[in-house]
Amino acid sequence: MRIDTTSGDFDYTYLSLGAGVQSSALLVLGCMEEVEKPDVAVFADTGDEPAWVLSYLKVLKEYAQDYGIAVEVAQKGVLSEWVLDQPHFVNIPLHTLDKKGNSGILRRQCTREFKITPINQKVRELLGYKSGQHMRHKVRAMLGITIDESQRMKPSLQKWVTNTYPLIDLGLHRNDCFKIIEDAGLPEPQKSACVYCPYHSDSYWAWMKENHPQEFKRAADFDAAIRNRTMKGDEQPAFVHRSCVPLTEATFKSTDPTQVDMWGECEGMCGV
Repeated sequence: MRIDTTSGDFDYTYLSLGAGVQSSALLVLGCMEEVEKPDVAVFADTGDEPAWVLSYLKVLKEYAQDYGIAVEVAQKGVLSEWVLDQPHFVNIPLHTLDKKGNSGILRRQCTREFKITPINQKVRELLGYKSGQHMRHKVRAMLGITIDESQRMKPSLQKWVTNTYPLIDLGLHRNDCFKIIEDAGLPEPQKSACVYCPYHSDSYWAWMKENHPQEFKRAADFDAAIRNRTMKGDEQPAFVHRSCVPLTEATFKSTDPTQVDMWGECEGMCGV
C-alpha cells in the first residue's frame, strides 16, 4: 500500500540523490510508490566522488528508469580544482594547526556550493527557467535522512523549495535502508562523500587505503596540495586528517570503538 509521507500542494517533486544508503533506499521506495513518487532524482557531482559512488549511480539510474524516474546529474565543477585555484581560500572543513599547536576546523561551504546550489539550478533548468527568472513553481525536495540522523533536518534556504523527510516520517533507521535496498535486488551501496572528506572516520580511511589505494592516493595528493592554502598560509597549515599530520603519515585507529564518523554521508541537503 502506498504511504504518502509528505503533504502540501506542490507542482514538482525531486529526490536529492547522493547514491549512499539512505537516499538510495528512498529512491527504491519512490519507485515502489511506498512514498511520493518523485518527478526526478538529482545527483550533485562534486567531481571528487570515489569510483564506487559513480558506479553505483549507474546502477540506480538503470533501476529507476524502469519505473519512469529519470536520474539527472548536476555539477558546478570539480571541487578540489576549484579550491586549489582560489588563492588563500578554502571552503571545505579542513583540520588546521596554529603556531601554538592548537587544532581547529575550517568553515564548511562545500555542501551549499557544490551540492545544494547545483541541484537547485538543475531543478530550475528542468522546469524551463532561465537565469534570473522568478520561480513560480512550488517544489518539494525529498531528502534521505533517517531517524538516527534527525539532527540533520533543516528547512530549505529557497522559498520555493520545501524539504521533506519521508524516511523519518516512516520511522526508519539507517539499518532499515539496507534491507529496503536488498529486497529491491540492488547491491549494497558504500558511503557517499568526496574521497578526501575531512569527516571520514579512521576506520573508513583504513578501509579506503586497504581496498581502494588509487582513491586513497587521490585523497593524499589533495591533502598535500592543500597544506598552506588557508588565509594564513604556512602559519595555519591544513590537513584532511584530524590528527593534523599528512594523510600518508596518519595512524588510523580503526579498532577504536569510541570513534565514530563526524559525518554520515554527503548527499546535498544539510550542513549549511
